[in-house]
Amino acid sequence: MTPAAPRRVAALVAVVVLAVTAVLTVLTWQVNARAGRDLLHRQVAQAGTVLTTQVAVLTTQLADAGQVATATNASPGAFQRFAAARIAGSGGLSLSLWRIGDGGQPERLAVEGPDPTGPDGDGFAAFLSGVPADGTLAVTGILPGDPPHLGYALRPAGDTTGLVVYAEATLPPNRRVRVPAGQGFACLDFGVYLGRSTATDQLLYSTDPVPIPGRTARIPVRFGDTSITVVGSSPSSLTGGLSSALPWIVLGVGVLLAGAGAAATAAVVRRRAEAERLAAENARLYRQQRGIAGTLQHALLPEVPTLDGLEVAACYVAGVDELDVGGDWYDVIARGPGCCVFVVGDISGRGLPAATTMAELRFAVRAYLAQGDDITVVLAKLRRLLDVGTDHQFATVLLGELDSGTGRLRLVNAGHFPPVLLTQGGARYLETPVAPPVGVDAPAPPRAAEFALPTSGALLAFTDGLVERRDEVIDTGLDRLRAATARLDGRPLPQALDDLMTALAVDGARDDTVLLGMRWTR
Repeated sequence: MTPAAPRRVAALVAVVVLAVTAVLTVLTWQVNARAGRDLLHRQVAQAGTVLTTQVAVLTTQLADAGQVATATNASPGAFQRFAAARIAGSGGLSLSLWRIGDGGQPERLAVEGPDPTGPDGDGFAAFLSGVPADGTLAVTGILPGDPPHLGYALRPAGDTTGLVVYAEATLPPNRRVRVPAGQGFACLDFGVYLGRSTATDQLLYSTDPVPIPGRTARIPVRFGDTSITVVGSSPSSLTGGLSSALPWIVLGVGVLLAGAGAAATAAVVRRRAEAERLAAENARLYRQQRGIAGTLQHALLPEVPTLDGLEVAACYVAGVDELDVGGDWYDVIARGPGCCVFVVGDISGRGLPAATTMAELRFAVRAYLAQGDDITVVLAKLRRLLDVGTDHQFATVLLGELDSGTGRLRLVNAGHFPPVLLTQGGARYLETPVAPPVGVDAPAPPRAAEFALPTSGALLAFTDGLVERRDEVIDTGLDRLRAATARLDGRPLPQALDDLMTALAVDGARDDTVLLGMRWTR
């Protein structure tokens, strides 16, 4: 062996080791960069989820205000009392009620909060007269002023009286907000823009001067007839300091130890531990977001009324396998002592589209009943609001009118499960003519079934989450529910429904569940 041979072998080994180390370093950097991008997109998507739920709440508030105005024949006092309770402590939010005349000119009926400014000139009248009567939120755009405002309006679905609810919110000073340390999304720098453009004049608010610096992710959020664009970036590494330094660690270990295998093993072990920590943290964040989604779902559901001669209670349990809110809902509308109209429904799908459709149908039912429509007419009108071919959604709906004083029950059913009637003699399902679900073409108008009620008893209406189980025929679930109703004894109805829901619950159930109960004694 010549003197140069060891040097050549050493050089060859050094080149191989350095080449392997370089490859591992590049790969580790790419994995870390990809993980950072994925985490940033996920954080921005979660921020968008929070915004979508806030938009749903805004739409619900304006729709509720419109229903109050419709039900009270546009009473200014009733509207102002309702609005004052909703905007208390909002800091600059204005809520007003307008009526659009035959000539398209708006007449202000009531206002709570600062006087609204609206678009300049005739733009305000054109905006209000152009709000569609379908419960969709209409947005004015950013209104100039000191400070600027954002206006949005809603006309109740099916409204024929020309009533429009208009809200105007003050934007933050200098369009700047601050997220306190330790709260959700405090690790992000973000900007929120009106529409798809990220131009400075469309900025609603941001945490830092725009444009947001660094690597960014963006997501659009539906906001009525327009959208909101969320742009976010992270000033620090979302994968943690160790993960960011990992490429240099691999390079240093490879050079110092001259062992590609040892360096690769150390990098893989460290990267795996970091990935497991991030996975655990992400699981915690997902559980937290699921709790927020469940709370928002409960906020979209109404409180049951207190009626003389009729005890009413409801129970709602959310599914556990998704962050999105669901489309199960119920409502009870008082018609007098011991008399009410009730509805239980289930929207296909999940997420904001299902929650939005749920709110639209619930408010539409209230609006149609407020104008004196029979439950068969209400169901027929609901079919005009949804089409599975264009909306890609359908809804099963059970509508009932119960009068414990006269002992009369009327039911109309669109693809839903029949209710359970509980008497001293046992429990039975009230079979009714079943029309196709709302959103599916119906060959004939819906027909109501009438039943005579016993002097005392209870009625249970529910959604499919209570009886459906994986790998089980539906008749088994229905029989199980009928057998479990023996638990509805003399206890208060809310407690009895909770116990029944607990008894029929299945760990890891995917679907939301609604259980509505009514009990009477004549």
